[in-house]
Amino acid sequence: MNIALSSGVDVNSLRAQHPIAKLNHRSEDRHYMSTVHRSNEQQRLMALKGSPTDVLSLCKWYIKDGRQLELDDNARTVFEADNERMAGEALRVLAVAYAVTNGDTLRSDEIIQQGLIWVGLVGMADVVRSGVKNLIGEFHRAGIDTVMITGDQSPTAYAIGKELNLSKDEELEILDSTNLNQLEPEVMKALAGRVHVFARVSPANKLQIVQALQSAGKVIGMTGDGINDGPALKAADIGIAMGHTGTDVAREVADVVLEDDNLETMVVAISQGRTIYNNLRKSVRYMLSKNTSEIMIMFTSLAAGMGQPFNVMQLLWINMISDIFPGIALAQEPPEPDVLLRPPRSPEEQLINPSDYKRLLFEASTISAGTLAAYGYGVLRYGQGPQASSMAFTNFVTAGLLHAISHRSETHSIFDANRLEPNNYLTVALVGSLGVQSLTLFVPGLRSFLGMGPLNPFDLAISIGTAVAPLLINEATKKIAAPPLVLNGSTTVPVPVLNGNQIVAAT
Repeated sequence: MNIALSSGVDVNSLRAQHPIAKLNHRSEDRHYMSTVHRSNEQQRLMALKGSPTDVLSLCKWYIKDGRQLELDDNARTVFEADNERMAGEALRVLAVAYAVTNGDTLRSDEIIQQGLIWVGLVGMADVVRSGVKNLIGEFHRAGIDTVMITGDQSPTAYAIGKELNLSKDEELEILDSTNLNQLEPEVMKALAGRVHVFARVSPANKLQIVQALQSAGKVIGMTGDGINDGPALKAADIGIAMGHTGTDVAREVADVVLEDDNLETMVVAISQGRTIYNNLRKSVRYMLSKNTSEIMIMFTSLAAGMGQPFNVMQLLWINMISDIFPGIALAQEPPEPDVLLRPPRSPEEQLINPSDYKRLLFEASTISAGTLAAYGYGVLRYGQGPQASSMAFTNFVTAGLLHAISHRSETHSIFDANRLEPNNYLTVALVGSLGVQSLTLFVPGLRSFLGMGPLNPFDLAISIGTAVAPLLINEATKKIAAPPLVLNGSTTVPVPVLNGNQIVAAT
């Protein structure tokens, strides 16, 4: 953050006149820093800046119209109101004070005991990064809750939280973390699930907050860039470090590093992660439903005394042509348009849920019914033999390949007005596989190798027609089987929005 001041003060000259003798850094139990300067042999000047509340409590006097006045209750009330007003404008507020003492002591605590002189308040506008508000909205639509962890005082944090709409248009819950260490674990666990903003957070509190959110059943993705973020990044389910501005410690302990520090990359990563998981499900569900139908066809046909619809070579051909290439192509599906509108899945969720089997059994049944219908027609017309088997074989391979189209999405169908983005891999796989399958009808040597008989146009029409029917039925019933869309979730991720602040998102 760059700040330009025009005060007429020559800073270098000031530093030359008052060289720093001692520097006292801010700590977890001391929310201010100070420097002690040598003015001359007899005097010491101490300059102090930090939390307005803490600095004001150390002051005994203030300057007004060039006069040093006692800091009474009325003056304190005025300065406290100024602080509240500035913080309410989303400014990061620092208080400044000083003391001049005679003697050679460099101990800041001894100088402070003599009382400080209040100088005033400094408000810094640490503007929210461009696009962060829209990013928070994207998180919420993806079912990810966001929590901000910041060292700012509560009014500043509250104003920023409202600007970012962390509470999703509900009442914003904020917790001042000054006394966070004194809370019982069960109380902290209960609060963690409700709070949108943690203010006045110390570095140690970040780890405590992440652990409390995890104990409340949240899956945590934490972003950070500083050394102090290291323990929380390591404890989070997914630690996300800034690659450009982040420290070596943050990058080493994180699970993911954003090389360009672009927070929008997180939305892309979430979309791709969900797509990879969904595509794996699509491939597995496709294999299960098609192979289940294969078992159902063989069992039903034998049980009905209709003989075997497929011979050994045909079964090998089926597994080679209609399993491998469509399954691989389904794993290359582009993201579905509503992938970020679906709720996050539980880490305990199985790849194939018990609720999936009912739908898979229905899909397998439609394919089986179509193949058995074609085979039954062939048996009635030609008896058990190569021609009936050819009709079943042609039907099943075609139906299996077309079934891959149905598994492009569990919710979108071919009847929807908004079509899915094309999957060129699947197009090539289906066209190529259907082309190779057509050779079995017209190449005598291949037909003989597979034990097939010739099919006339009417037989072929029945085989193809009963292969297309399962696709139409399965696509038409998708909306009935599809689970309702839920626009909320229960995951949490800390993401830096301002310098030194984090946002936690929970799934």
